Amino acid sequence: MSDKFQSPVHAVGKADEIDLALGLDMRTSAQIASIIIFSGNIEFHLERAIWRLDGIDPKGKRPRTDAKPIVVMFDMLECHVSGCKSSDVQALITTWCAAARGGFTIRNNIAHGVTSNIGDTLVLMRNPEWQGETRKRSFGDIWCDENTMDLIRQFFAVLLRTIIGFSSPEKKLAQVATPEVLRALREARSILGEFASQDYNPSFEKY
Repeated sequence: MSDKFQSPVHAVGKADEIDLALGLDMRTSAQIASIIIFSGNIEFHLERAIWRLDGIDPKGKRPRTDAKPIVVMFDMLECHVSGCKSSDVQALITTWCAAARGGFTIRNNIAHGVTSNIGDTLVLMRNPEWQGETRKRSFGDIWCDENTMDLIRQFFAVLLRTIIGFSSPEKKLAQVATPEVLRALREARSILGEFASQDYNPSFEKY
């Protein structure tokens, strides 16, 4: 849009300038968008997976999953482990929930974090205590280097594909728990947990 014909919103907002100042290049922005959008879809299908395992038809009812925080819904899903006869399905649910907990800690760091730049790397920090204040919620951060963000994006895709399989009544649960999926989830659990941990320092090792 020409400067001559800029609306007040464009003239004041200057979003491109903020992106540049924050270090939001096109690649990083696309990776963040994928993670946030995948996480919203995971929440949608997680609720339906719980309905399926609960054996309920939600039509005309307010389901027990309504308005529940995502961490509570992880617990709701995991409560079904003991009722599954297949050890592979049990492992799938347990591993998926563990990976998702790490993943959504990272999602929260991204969605609710304040930006900083350390060297050439964009860093998002949630609940910092920069002015000496104390906070109820713990500090969290994520370093948005390209390799880390691409891995997180791929792991969120694994979580999404798996929970879609669980939420689909046309698919048997045992069909979802393939050796390949279980291997991918174990890797997701390990690395997402590491990235979500405050003991992780990206200068130690690059994946």
